[in-house]
Amino acid sequence: MAFEYDIALSFAGEQRDYVRQVADILFSSGIKVFYDEFNKVDMWGENLFDYLEEVYNSKAKYCAIFVSKEYKEKIWTNHERENAQARALKSKETYILPIRFDDTKIAGLKETTSYLSAKNNTPEELARIIIKKINPNSDIDEMLNYLRDYLTEYEITQVGSKIHFKCDQEEWEGEFSLRLLLEMWKLGELENMFLYPGIVPF
Repeated sequence: MAFEYDIALSFAGEQRDYVRQVADILFSSGIKVFYDEFNKVDMWGENLFDYLEEVYNSKAKYCAIFVSKEYKEKIWTNHERENAQARALKSKETYILPIRFDDTKIAGLKETTSYLSAKNNTPEELARIIIKKINPNSDIDEMLNYLRDYLTEYEITQVGSKIHFKCDQEEWEGEFSLRLLLEMWKLGELENMFLYPGIVPF
């Protein structure tokens, strides 16, 4: 079955800063993500009760629920959760992916369900795990390790949706889009990016 979104994110506004970083990285990695700030035009003028019911019940392959005290207390997050759980009930495959900010108990979410911790994972780390879940062939860690082995004199780190390069020996640093590097990685052309003067100096 084809879905409009690879994953829908459900969260309380108090955790927006963290979730926004995750959403940015997912989007930059080519993941089709439902995140309210990305969908303002589509949502404008819609009956949000019906619109969100459709998104969380039938339009996404996965739903990431960011569990927190605030999440449990919000009307809209409970509406999203109830529809996600209705979908999970009738689905034969994993749908809800819980991510915890705290130990708040959420109705219908079993304590035995495996979850990830937002406190123990940076947005970059969490996004990489989500990407691997959605597309096992899209491995950011593998790509970064490849780059570090190839460009041994460079410090290479992920900063949000960018990959940062720094070389003290060359007195140079710069950033590239994660999406660009992943596309080159998939094409088997990543190494060629760094053979041309002016991209990464040698």
